[in-house]
Amino acid sequence: MGLFARFPKLAAWVMVLALVGVGTLSAWQGLRALEPGAPSHLSHVQGVVVAVRAGGEFAVRVPSHSGHPGNTLWFQVAHGARISLAHLQRHLRERAPTDVYYQDQRQGLSLAWVAD
Repeated sequence: MGLFARFPKLAAWVMVLALVGVGTLSAWQGLRALEPGAPSHLSHVQGVVVAVRAGGEFAVRVPSHSGHPGNTLWFQVAHGARISLAHLQRHLRERAPTDVYYQDQRQGLSLAWVAD
């Protein structure tokens, strides 16, 4: 005879804990899916990282389109942004496509808030 057959209350508690755990994880993942990827007030560019400097500066080359030559745009990682320079270095090595959400500045480099 199985353990749960001998102790039905224990079996009920195990099932309740399992259901609560699965429900909690499902709700957590569902809430993460509803979270916006980047704020709507930021501008977006997609390109390839071509340089990373100390101090949180990096450059992205935007591909040419409609006969216009590609541009190289420089960004400064914004204070409080969750951008890893090691991750940008990996994109640089792999020549991986990179999406950058940034805020234009009147002077200086644009502030990058999201880069992936």
